[in-house]
Amino acid sequence: MKKIFQSIFLATVLASTAIATETDNFGGLGISFYSGKNGVSVVGVMPNSPAYTIGLQTGDLILSANGIELTSVEPSQQVSYLRGKAGSSINLIVERAGKKLTLSTKRVELSLQKLNESDISAWYGKSEGLTAEEINHLANQKVAEGYQLLGTMQHGMPISHSAENLNANAVQQISIKEATESENLPSQPQDLNLDDKTLVNVKGARIQKTDNGNKKSFVPAYKMLR
Repeated sequence: MKKIFQSIFLATVLASTAIATETDNFGGLGISFYSGKNGVSVVGVMPNSPAYTIGLQTGDLILSANGIELTSVEPSQQVSYLRGKAGSSINLIVERAGKKLTLSTKRVELSLQKLNESDISAWYGKSEGLTAEEINHLANQKVAEGYQLLGTMQHGMPISHSAENLNANAVQQISIKEATESENLPSQPQDLNLDDKTLVNVKGARIQKTDNGNKKSFVPAYKMLR
């Protein structure tokens, strides 16, 4: 089956139709990927996104999301299992270099916005020979109130900070909703009883339970996933 290209999130994660829309808000991870019968292949990770924080890498193959085997899902529907409500937990099984990894994080609210070629041309007086710095500067001016620029993409792929000789075609900015004070993580870890629960640290990475004889283990953690 021919692979279907899907553009971000953000952390995330967008449907391919998002490129044609002006703005798309969703809960995601911050990745670009190909969907296919073997799972979801990561082809780009946005810096500082949830995907980046937990160590998801280009070349990783996502096999399942929250217990749903993506190989059993139609490629066109796989994005719906990566997207979700902002703040909701997602547990991934990922294949990397022949090994399977388990990664956990929370989706964040992302906003994907198209940067019109005419706006870019009017701003800089040109539509070619642009640098990533120039694109990012304009993208910052377009960020909606309450959001912070995460990065820019072209044709659904993250633009490198060092990129040059870019044109103004198919450029998008992806921004992340700024956390409110009530959503901020505590400044100090809490001691939580592990029991049969899975914990993640402030960066979203799993904390492995360790046995200490018959004693219960306590591990500093910020959030608990059930």
